[in-house]
Amino acid sequence: MYAIFSSIIYGYALSIVSKEDIDVKIALGVHSGDHAIYPDCRPEFYESLGDSFRIGNWDSERVEFFLPYIDGDKKSILFDALKSCENLNIDFNVIFRNTITSYNPDSEGRSSGKSGSDIERILAFYEIGREDPIDYIDSWSMVLENAVMTELKYKDEYYKENLTDLQYNVTRKSSTEHPFSGKYWDEKRDGEYTCICCGHTLFTSEMKFDSGCGWPSFHTEHSGAQIEKIEDRTHGMVRTEVKCSKCNSHLGHIFNDGPIRFGGERYCINSASMNFEERE
Repeated sequence: MYAIFSSIIYGYALSIVSKEDIDVKIALGVHSGDHAIYPDCRPEFYESLGDSFRIGNWDSERVEFFLPYIDGDKKSILFDALKSCENLNIDFNVIFRNTITSYNPDSEGRSSGKSGSDIERILAFYEIGREDPIDYIDSWSMVLENAVMTELKYKDEYYKENLTDLQYNVTRKSSTEHPFSGKYWDEKRDGEYTCICCGHTLFTSEMKFDSGCGWPSFHTEHSGAQIEKIEDRTHGMVRTEVKCSKCNSHLGHIFNDGPIRFGGERYCINSASMNFEERE
């Protein structure tokens, strides 16, 4: 479908180049949330499509695709819209009240709140702390609750299918692997440690140290990790649990017995909660 749309737009862009003698960018709103669902929303598709258009058309060097959200999501689109509305002095709610993304609205044009596009939209508004201004068949609280539960169910099914039993129990059920059993406790190569569930960068090898505890230990987290710290009173202890800020995966715990010169903290992390990507 997007190949057809892109071809039509590309042809129009070439006509502008010919008539007005200017370079043209074709802006498309495809985003990372679409990659797994729609093959024609993936970066590779537009790279290939762009190559084909360049080969098959005169003046194609003057036309290019502009994909500002190819690594973003619906939340980042809404944040940009908020800034734009503020800069243009227009009402954000008025603009978005006149949009609809539902695949199955009712006869009055109200969104069901249950189609895939509805769920994504509702969650995006929820993540930026705003209520979606369009009309839904049910109240905002009801469609939001359904969207959150649907996402949790979908993600849980995805994790069960794509993680090992140990990885699932550690990241989704807050279990702990046995000491000295994880594959990264003694890892010494240079590289990055990312969340096993979502790929979010957590630590680098420069932050790792040998604490002798039997689990991978880090004195600092990556600047963009923003790891969540939560009080944990299970097992008759008071500890601080650490979770991935992107997908809420349980990572391990943080203690105050780390290297003093780095602040004194020790991130005690399960190997099963991470992937390691060696640095070239």
